[in-house]
Amino acid sequence: MGAPTVVHGAQASRAVHRVGAVALPVWAALGVVGAVGMVITGARVGSVADPAHPHWWFPAPPGGQALMAALFWVSMAVLVAAWAGVGARAVLGRLTLPWAWVLLALWGLPLFVGPPLFSRDVYSYIAQGLIAHRGLDPYAVGPSVLGTGPLLSSVASVWRHTSSPYGPLFVVSTRLLASVSGGSLVAQVLVFRAFELIGVALIMVFLPRLARHLGTDPGVALWLGALSPLALFSFISSGHNDALMAGLLVAGVSLAVEGRLLVGVVLCAVAATIKLPAALAVVFLVVDHVRARVAVRGARGAWEEVAGPVAAAGVAFVGVTLACGYGFVWLGPTALHIPTELRVLTTPAVAVGQLAYHLARLVGIPVAESATVTVTQAVFGIGALFACGWLVLTVHRHEVVRSLGLALVLVVVGSPTVWPWYLMWGLVLLAATTAQRSRVLWLVAALAMALVGPGGTPRLNGAWYVVASVATLGALAWLIRDRHWRQVVTGHAV
Repeated sequence: MGAPTVVHGAQASRAVHRVGAVALPVWAALGVVGAVGMVITGARVGSVADPAHPHWWFPAPPGGQALMAALFWVSMAVLVAAWAGVGARAVLGRLTLPWAWVLLALWGLPLFVGPPLFSRDVYSYIAQGLIAHRGLDPYAVGPSVLGTGPLLSSVASVWRHTSSPYGPLFVVSTRLLASVSGGSLVAQVLVFRAFELIGVALIMVFLPRLARHLGTDPGVALWLGALSPLALFSFISSGHNDALMAGLLVAGVSLAVEGRLLVGVVLCAVAATIKLPAALAVVFLVVDHVRARVAVRGARGAWEEVAGPVAAAGVAFVGVTLACGYGFVWLGPTALHIPTELRVLTTPAVAVGQLAYHLARLVGIPVAESATVTVTQAVFGIGALFACGWLVLTVHRHEVVRSLGLALVLVVVGSPTVWPWYLMWGLVLLAATTAQRSRVLWLVAALAMALVGPGGTPRLNGAWYVVASVATLGALAWLIRDRHWRQVVTGHAV
């Protein structure tokens, strides 16, 4: 059994060296071709304004919808291939930080100026900003209060009557952006995208620092955490506010592990006022810090070690919330329930719930589909909660950034609704750890966004629940078998 493995590994290594020998400018140019192709075809099949905006940057190219869709996916495949080619150089240690910035500019610029792709959330952000700008409460009313028009028609129908599910810092930011972006929908999209680039810049600056501190390759970290198709499409083209949360999170974690714990947890707390899952970083960083101090000094003074960083994070979190002026309603059950309302098959709990429902019906058990999915969502959520709790309690035995990254992935996988860009919460941190060599992460970073169509509609429908649920249950079985989950946590298997 050993010889074929060695041969296979040697063949893979030679393939990486062959691909890595191709000059970076070649892969850079190929990526530009892919990005431009996505933007041009995206003018027809992307998440464009509804009705189509008459003053967009370029007219939609001629051709039927099916042809444009096919060319869009071909263009995406070209960009993914270019990213993979750069990755072959990165894993050989040949991706420098200046080149990473160049690639971000070359690949990101077309996506920045083109129509939104894969999601309509940027229109929701604009609508929430206008609601706040007009003196209304985005936590009490939805975009429908703005009245009919191109903006409301561009917001995904499921969110038109829904209040904001985001933190107060982001809501206040959208209010400011709405006040300076004018009445042009194109200008509004660009302004909101530019704001999200702050998060991308933070990732580009702090992710290499974090990788160096952890003894991993900074080039690979940026290749996976900032230049991947998932990162480019989520943060730049779609303009998701996850970019801001992730940027502050990476900055906070990087500073914390470098010894500036108070500053680090404050940044993580601020990130939580954009999206709440970032608060998990405060828990991991504080517990790891206390455990390390107790191991050296004993239990005496442990509470003092906890008090400082917890107080700093708490003051930042509460202070930002109060300063924004919307109170704590955003932490109420109604607001926190909003992201769970849409059930899509990209969510493992939903896919498994549908499988359980159909199997129950097959054997004659009268159950309701909605109730069955609700039960599986609860089971997955509780399982993720216990797994995160275990990671917190054992963080002193493992590397804290890896444990935090895995916990954030667990939060996503166990949540009631999963969209591909949520995976960036944990992936951006794991990119700086030894997990950056994981082929599973590479595959996720390359192809996860393909689960959503260019217009923002989930592509898994109908009988796809069978595939999604089998893949989920297969992954769980692998983790349990021979205790592979321990190897994943410790880094002995990535």
